[in-house]
Amino acid sequence: MKVLLGWELGAGQGHIQRLVALAQILETQGFEPVFALKAYKFKGISFSWQTVFAPRLPFLGRQDSYTFTDILENFGFGNVNLLRSHLQSWQSVLAEVTPSLIIADHAPGLVLAAYGKIPTIVIGECFTVPPLVESFPILRFPAPPESAQHQERVNATVRELVSDSPLGKLLNGDASFIFGIPELDPYQHWRDREKYVSLHITPIPRDLYRADGLSWAYLADHYPYRELVLQILKPQCEFKPLNEGLARKSLAIHNGGLTTAIACLLTGIPQLILPIYLEQHLNAIALSQLGVAKIMTKPTWDKLLSAQAEASALSENAQVQAERLAHWNQNLRKIVVKTCLKLVGDYPCE
Repeated sequence: MKVLLGWELGAGQGHIQRLVALAQILETQGFEPVFALKAYKFKGISFSWQTVFAPRLPFLGRQDSYTFTDILENFGFGNVNLLRSHLQSWQSVLAEVTPSLIIADHAPGLVLAAYGKIPTIVIGECFTVPPLVESFPILRFPAPPESAQHQERVNATVRELVSDSPLGKLLNGDASFIFGIPELDPYQHWRDREKYVSLHITPIPRDLYRADGLSWAYLADHYPYRELVLQILKPQCEFKPLNEGLARKSLAIHNGGLTTAIACLLTGIPQLILPIYLEQHLNAIALSQLGVAKIMTKPTWDKLLSAQAEASALSENAQVQAERLAHWNQNLRKIVVKTCLKLVGDYPCE
């Protein structure tokens, strides 16, 4: 019994880490994992599973994003011919692999290609699992008129090629789970709390913070200010599992990825966030509102040193928030696996 684990949008190790964490458990339940990933650049992962080609979405050029649909528009979801071709490519993969189950992490094309054919579970970060609505909320203001046009165009294209169900419902597959927490979810008011399963790396030790420890950084290689940050703040930046990388640290410096952000939040380590993408900005704003992080968008020598001091001063409140949110520091992956087994058993055969 095969399970196809797919990823096609976004960057970073989080997508791969989540899928691998589920594959390891599902393998013990009799599933044969097959991966179709956007990239196979693994860090700190022992990977020996079968892989197949993941169809590439056409990139139409980056534009500022104000809703989730803006991102879909950037990758051809508003063009009937482009989306039809992409879905056909995924359907060829499905015909080759013949999976009994699909787990998709930020893979909307795969989810739409499998609609009504193969049971599909959607997982991901708060931002990448949209709410069950037709038109997605604006997450960045003010949104230009083009953003609303993107919503209409993507909705019309998906209705023509897949189904007239609300776009958000389609993109959530047969079931969906958020590897995140409500406090950092821009869609939290549109969700049921049952969707949240915390982090795939939980439980994570609570005693990692050290007031006299080093700073630690995890910054994307393509982040334009990376070398400046490393030169000025001199953090430790060796890539390790978070429970090792964060051990005995006084400050975490990162771009705002959700896994890193929540791990720091649950362990009480203050954060200096240097966001690149919309979802990272949203995570940074939420953490700032909780009083555990400082945000910086265009670092300079003097601003970095000032922000480092200001972020470190948030340590007391970071400890308070870690205590308040301690109930999320547990492993909830079994809920996802239970749903996988139920879906495979309940899904009607064609």
